[in-house]
Amino acid sequence: MIPAIGYMVAFYIITKMFSLILKKDAAKESAITIVFAGITILVAIYGIYVLITSEFSLSSLDLIP
Repeated sequence: MIPAIGYMVAFYIITKMFSLILKKDAAKESAITIVFAGITILVAIYGIYVLITSEFSLSSLDLIP
């Protein structure tokens, strides 16, 4: 359940950052805001990657008999 919440938060962040970058008034945003939005998207994607790989490594351990 916790990884599902992580996925939802990460995809929400990605969606909000894309809407910030792609909105019609994006020219009014400062360049630093656009750069940080891009960095935030990359960090969220990395977080999704970490969640996916940790799920596979935990499931392969067979901790639950």
